[in-house]
Amino acid sequence: MGSNIILDSDYYKEWYKHTHVAQSTKDNYKYLLKRFGKYIMSLGPVRELNFDKFKFGRLDSRYDPINEEFIDDYVEFLIENGASHSTLYNSIEALKCFFKFLKMVGLIKSNPTAYYPNPYYKLKKVDRAFSKEDAGKLLSASKKVDPFFRQSYVLMLLFLTCGLRSQEVCLMKKSQINLEFQTIEITRGQKTSAGVVSVVDKLKEAFEQYFRHPEWLKWSNGQDKEVFFYKGKPLNRSRLVSMLQQIYDKADIDRAVRVHDLRHTMAQLLLISGANEFSIQEQLRHERIETTMHYLNYNMNYRNYLEANSDQFL
Repeated sequence: MGSNIILDSDYYKEWYKHTHVAQSTKDNYKYLLKRFGKYIMSLGPVRELNFDKFKFGRLDSRYDPINEEFIDDYVEFLIENGASHSTLYNSIEALKCFFKFLKMVGLIKSNPTAYYPNPYYKLKKVDRAFSKEDAGKLLSASKKVDPFFRQSYVLMLLFLTCGLRSQEVCLMKKSQINLEFQTIEITRGQKTSAGVVSVVDKLKEAFEQYFRHPEWLKWSNGQDKEVFFYKGKPLNRSRLVSMLQQIYDKADIDRAVRVHDLRHTMAQLLLISGANEFSIQEQLRHERIETTMHYLNYNMNYRNYLEANSDQFL
């Protein structure tokens, strides 16, 4: 049996030993907490689990505790992967029970689920996407942070037009890209996300230049290698986040940003360019149109937004 960052932690061992819930509930929550642990591990290596110093806040240069936003990310991940309302409800209840106990016994300083909504879960009314104007700033900034090789530009253009997830970008190899038919086959990363996405003309042109660059030719050495790399190694999520943060800083984006926000941005840019919901669903590779609509109906009147932004972005 493989290791799990939650089940192997002292947090979990203390919770399982001392929490006052029925054994059947405890065993059910164990499964749900294990899935939460797998999600944390999928985001990158974690040497030691510390919920009080859970992630590095680049805006204030300090380690911040796990918070509601991270729980939002996890629940959104469950939604994307087809979780039922029952699964969402039980997953949130398991986290509430777990973190409430940890706070009660003093193992964590703050409880990220203390005021978390359940059972009628809805993501908070927050528009996570960048505006069309800010998306343009990101593309311009990506050229400035990497003016010669332009790996950052290709990366940002890929996110804004294809809406890939971070793991899919890090694991993507050149053989998955078909520039003749302007498609990318997504076969790695999350198994439910297999499919084909379309490549716009600008991205095709950027890829062609990128694959001719001496830095890429040196890295690939005639082999089918990962598309993105850093210092002789395939790009990992930690380095990806750092590269994107450089772009955000250069573009004067001063809010906290998740990689997944770029996926939301792609969906909204398609919408304002005139694409219908089903075309956006196909590009996002969602099995259910309801999941796609979750991306398109946050906190905005999209009829007015479409009318005000009817011109093409790319």
